[in-house]
Amino acid sequence: MTDTRAANRRGMIFMVLAMALFAANDAGTKFAVQVIPVSEVMVLRGGFALIFLALVLWWRGELRDTPKIFDWQVSLRGFAEAMNGVLLISALALIPLGNVITIIQLVPFIMTIIAAASLGERVGWRRWIAVTAGFAGVLFVVKPATGAFDAASLFALIATFTILLRDMLARSIGTRVPAFIVALASILAGIVVGAAGSFFQPWRWPDAVALTGCLASGIFLVLAQYFIVLAYRGTELSAVAPFRYSIVLFAVVYGFIFFREVPDLWSFAGMTIMIVAGVYMLHREAMRSRDATMGTK
Repeated sequence: MTDTRAANRRGMIFMVLAMALFAANDAGTKFAVQVIPVSEVMVLRGGFALIFLALVLWWRGELRDTPKIFDWQVSLRGFAEAMNGVLLISALALIPLGNVITIIQLVPFIMTIIAAASLGERVGWRRWIAVTAGFAGVLFVVKPATGAFDAASLFALIATFTILLRDMLARSIGTRVPAFIVALASILAGIVVGAAGSFFQPWRWPDAVALTGCLASGIFLVLAQYFIVLAYRGTELSAVAPFRYSIVLFAVVYGFIFFREVPDLWSFAGMTIMIVAGVYMLHREAMRSRDATMGTK
């Protein structure tokens, strides 16, 4: 029990660190996309990430596993991640960082609906209330049918489905492919998609801000992948997973510090509702899993 508690504490720290790095990756990307087009950001960010990841794979002795990127599920997940990158970078170019991060927190709520509708999973009324609250929180942030609505929010909303596809494929891949090899496939797919986008978007010579943003973003992205793997290693999901929502706080803080973005009261309310609903839904899921485990003993 003591070992589990210690592992959970480490997992919580690693999860918060991973979320801080993921949000920092988005902040660096937002700096770059203000200067150069989306496709160019994907190639430059991917190039820097590829160099850094190659060093990590060499250090970990996992270069021999690189042919596994051609596994069809790994490749498909990579391109899902690449399309997710296109959508999120497009959103980051136009709307506040905190709004983008909040909107994509819809993923677990959508996954619950799919599990109930397609997989026959029983979802209790409490979780349905949490799902409803989660969608209400996003409506507060997006503010449709009002003058404050920004159509660029649709990029982030559509991205929730590419994230969902990516995460479902990650579950299918499991542990048979090292996490950094999966990340390598995503980075390479992003570079390919970004290069293809150059036929539709004229590239511009990047200045120091764009290059620094892409460099920082690429490094932060690889480190975030590493720490999120550590966060789940030997820990209890119910203890660690709620700390994923710390990414919203980091996004708001980075948005204010670097871009002077201050969410309005409706957005703050939406963010709060979504975080509370998400954490509560994870709590209910943990209770359901615990009850099921006890019932089989």
